[in-house]
Amino acid sequence: MTPDAAPGELDLRPLVRRVWAQRRLVLATTLVAAVLGVLVSMLVPKWYRSTAVILPPEETDITANLGVMGRALSKFPALGEFGEYTTPADIYKAILRSRTVQGDLIDRFHLMDVYRIKSRETAMKRLAKSTGVKLNPDGTIEVYVEDRDPRRAAALAGGMIEALDRYNIAKRNTQGHRTRVFLEQRVAEVDSALRASEVALKQYQEAHSTVAPVSAPSNTEVASAADLMAQKIALEVRIGVLRGYLREDNDQLVQARRQLAELERQIARIPALQSDLARLVRDNKLQEQLYLLLSAELEDARVKEMRDTPTVTVLDPPVVPEKHQGPRKSLFAFVSAMLAALGSSVVVMRREPRSAQD
Repeated sequence: MTPDAAPGELDLRPLVRRVWAQRRLVLATTLVAAVLGVLVSMLVPKWYRSTAVILPPEETDITANLGVMGRALSKFPALGEFGEYTTPADIYKAILRSRTVQGDLIDRFHLMDVYRIKSRETAMKRLAKSTGVKLNPDGTIEVYVEDRDPRRAAALAGGMIEALDRYNIAKRNTQGHRTRVFLEQRVAEVDSALRASEVALKQYQEAHSTVAPVSAPSNTEVASAADLMAQKIALEVRIGVLRGYLREDNDQLVQARRQLAELERQIARIPALQSDLARLVRDNKLQEQLYLLLSAELEDARVKEMRDTPTVTVLDPPVVPEKHQGPRKSLFAFVSAMLAALGSSVVVMRREPRSAQD
């Protein structure tokens, strides 16, 4: 401690003077380390990055919200919007980073042989470190892959997008199959109910020698009742699909069950008709409306089940990179120089007092 330093304070000026006295040694060491860093960067294998950009998915593409649900629920604003628990782009990102896609890439491109790894789990970890998915502020999704072979990097990036598309198609077709089976059952039930209502109406007319009700329900009343029933069936379809891959306590299922309960309360408030003939006519018209709605949705579900159109829109396809991504010579040189400068300065600070004593 120098006389100028206050008691209890550390005076660094003597240390700085020692380093300054040996500045040539420190500078020479720093320059040599920087040159060695550049040489080392030239020996490290190069790697390349290929990037692709895809557009965010439509809501229906990834969540498979069926047409019957979307159209029916849009007519019933009292239920509010169907819950959006996460964005479709987030789901795309999760799929691209999933083990399903990674396993598809490992098998397709024989990455275990490329990486010279016998463990599939280790190969997945290495692939995960070499790939990335980024959600850009403009809403697009950026997919990139780093590899020592520029062509393989581009092929892997394209393979990730193709795996995502295959997964979406398979999921959409699976949900379409479940919906078709459910709708087929409902169409058969409504068809039986329609036939029963026709028979009941005919028997009543024959028994009472009448062909028209005293107070026939209006078309608006029939359409309103049929619309509520269609919405109820739509929610039952959605709940049936969600139960195929979600737990009972999932937020989406809980919300759907609440909406179904609200619909049932709306249906229960439909006013009863006093005339038996009017009630029979309304029931017949209601079953007829339901049959037409469900038949149309059944055909739509059959088309969706067999549809294999692409689900991913590629904005910028992956290309073979011309320049390597790394290693960066400037970064190697900078880090080496900084470490050498720091190390040599510490050595000078520790050795200088000994030289003074000698």
